[in-house]
Amino acid sequence: MNKEYAKSLISSNKYYSIDDLRYNQKVGIMLSKEEFAELLLLKDQLVEEHFPAMRALPLKTFNSKHCFFVNGKYILSAIEEYLRLLVDDYEAKKSYLFSRNAEDVAVSRLFSEIEGSLDIENVPTTRRRIEEVHKSQNLSDENDIIIKNMLDAVTFIVQEKPAFNKENLRKLYHILSSSCLPDDKKLKQGAYYRHGEVFVGDFEGADFQMIDDCMNTLFAFANDPKNIKEYDILLPYICHYYVLYIHPYFDYNGRTARMISFWLSYIHDIAGAPLFMSEAINESKGEYYRAITNTRNTNNDLTYFLGFILQTSIKYSFVYKNLEEIRNELSRTGDTLTKTEWGHVKKILVHNPENYFNHKMFMEYIHAKMTKQGAMKILDNLASYNLLQKSKNRKGEAIFKFNPDFITYKFHE
Repeated sequence: MNKEYAKSLISSNKYYSIDDLRYNQKVGIMLSKEEFAELLLLKDQLVEEHFPAMRALPLKTFNSKHCFFVNGKYILSAIEEYLRLLVDDYEAKKSYLFSRNAEDVAVSRLFSEIEGSLDIENVPTTRRRIEEVHKSQNLSDENDIIIKNMLDAVTFIVQEKPAFNKENLRKLYHILSSSCLPDDKKLKQGAYYRHGEVFVGDFEGADFQMIDDCMNTLFAFANDPKNIKEYDILLPYICHYYVLYIHPYFDYNGRTARMISFWLSYIHDIAGAPLFMSEAINESKGEYYRAITNTRNTNNDLTYFLGFILQTSIKYSFVYKNLEEIRNELSRTGDTLTKTEWGHVKKILVHNPENYFNHKMFMEYIHAKMTKQGAMKILDNLASYNLLQKSKNRKGEAIFKFNPDFITYKFHE
């Protein structure tokens, strides 16, 4: 493979995944194993030659030459679309989207950080139970303790606005993992990071003797004012991925990484930072893990991971704008929805805003186990507000579709 062809591949409007490059006949690239390996080598060369689109990150690596991303058409157009969406909304409404919906975003962000993180790691919970745990002092159930720890971690960040450094990260980790780790996964007394090797699926974390040096490069990167200005909304998620990559702990790395991206967005006051990302990750876990896998398998090319973050940010901005318009429309008729009903509406907008779905699909959207009668009652109630249109399929089963009149803003991938 020649270098010019490699440049054309990484500079296009679409950034092709490994499957697209190697196996997708519709794309028409179909690289062999050898050609794909050559492409990875050429990317490294382009980083070293300072090819304009390449952004080499000053983060220490342990299994690749660089940690980088391609700041080309794919990433730049996604950033432009996301920021233009926020700016256009501000010019039309004379206020920021997330400021107008501050309470909804804050509450959803808190619950989604907890529900999303716990659900990702298969810890069953409900919003009601979270509220109960928040008011409790003496807890014995492990799941309740995990929830309490998450609440305490958010409180630690919001109330103290701690600097992002080695000492405070250890404090955050101890808050998140308090009373939840078996002895063999706990940090040694006075230690900052794990003292042995760790594997996550097919991937290995950094050698434990390297972790301190690696994490020091992360603190330096994340706190440099030039980097905060240059990378802006990308910076918290570059750090998010890097923590997953290094895996500084035996357990709770994912939860810590998600909290760190919130932490950095908050203390650096990054305008437009998508604080709903834990909720979004929970609703698209497959895409999230694919983005991580593509990044790991391409010598830490973060274009895949950052592309996922940006596309998800655009999608959720449309969701919040539509929710706001729906709320305004219902207010004209004097109708109001409960918090639970708004949650259901949001899930449908996220998962299936345009096509028909049945009660089983709805239960998957809301991550709930209930009877068919229970699901139908919820859906029929939303249809009574004219938010859903009810019909029947060829089998005579009830199916529903979101009323397109209530979807002002449409997201197309």
